[in-house]
Order: sequence, then structure tokens, then C-alpha cells
Amino acid sequence: RTARVRELEEAGGLGLRGLSVAASRARSLATLGTAAIPVGILLGFVPIVGPLAATALGTTVAAYSLAWELLDPYFDKKGLGFEQQEKAVWRNRAALITFALPFAAALAVPVVGPLTVAVAQGAAAQLVWRVLEPDVSEGDDG
Repeated sequence: RTARVRELEEAGGLGLRGLSVAASRARSLATLGTAAIPVGILLGFVPIVGPLAATALGTTVAAYSLAWELLDPYFDKKGLGFEQQEKAVWRNRAALITFALPFAAALAVPVVGPLTVAVAQGAAAQLVWRVLEPDVSEGDDG
């Protein structure tokens, strides 16, 4: 494990290529949001259950986006391009959404929300170590 930490610390990251990866990720997340908005609006018209379902959909999309953004430093150090990041995030989407859901909900609360960002970043390191690190390593071999 210490060798892996040293390897990540010495990695240079993506450099300027990271900008195109970030732009691709932003485009992908914008597309997801654009698809979710009309669904959320239509759900809002369903009595009683609709507003709850629309809120759940919005929070889930926010959690997916937040999880991917919190993992950006790891993906950058690992040197993963957009397609590799997308595959890793999609393979682990249930774990990532479950991880980021409480943070996404907390970010909606004024004053308290921004205070949770540091906790979310620390928790993202645990997520990488326990969930993504084994998965990305297995994906490189196959």
C-alpha cells in the first residue's frame, strides 16, 4: 500500500490534457442534467408522489455529479482519460451515488452545506481506497 501511495504522489497527472478531460466530463454531466430536468418537471405534475420523486431524481443526479468531481484529483493522478473515468464511474455508480447522496443533500442546506465539503473530500479518499482502487487496478489488467 505504501508503494501505491508513493506512486500516486510522484505521478504528474494529466497536465493540460486534464482540461480536455474536465471539459468532456462537464459536457457529459450537462447532458445528464439536461435529460433529467424535463423528467423532473413532468414528475412534478403527478399529485403527491411527483414532487418527492422529482426531488429524489435531482438529488441523485447531483450526487452522481458530486461523486465524479470529488474523484477528479485521483483520476488526474492516475492519468485516466475521460473514457476510462466514465467506465470506472459507471461500473461503480451504485457505490458512488450512495456515497455522495448525503453530501449532495447537505450541500443544499445553507451554512451547513459548505462546511461538509472538507468531510466529503476526506471521505472520497476512503472511497477510492476501498472501492475504486481495486476496481481500476483490475480493469487495467483485463
